[in-house]
Amino acid sequence: MITLNFSLWELALLLVGVAFVVGTVYLVKLFKSLAATFDTTTKLMEDNRLALRSIMENADEISKSTAHVVEKSSVMVDEVEVALNTIKHDVIDPVVKAASVLKRGLGIFQTRNRKDKV
Repeated sequence: MITLNFSLWELALLLVGVAFVVGTVYLVKLFKSLAATFDTTTKLMEDNRLALRSIMENADEISKSTAHVVEKSSVMVDEVEVALNTIKHDVIDPVVKAASVLKRGLGIFQTRNRKDKV
């Protein structure tokens, strides 16, 4: 039979060694996880950098397109204003004039009608 005879400092040294090995294993796992996280972060940053570069290259074209849309909408608003003024002058004003003439005529007719009844 084998007998083990340890002194207290040898047992403490053995426990420190086991703790060191276990701690080293966990640190290796942690560093591998950190390396994977850094790789993912680096890839995301590169993708974002490419996207920003693309946006910056197209910024001039985007602003020109926006300016074109604003200019075209301004022209369309001006055309609507001209159309409304034309309708007012060519349709509404003559109808109002005709209605006022008709009202005056009916007013004169009603005045004569009242005088005839009296």
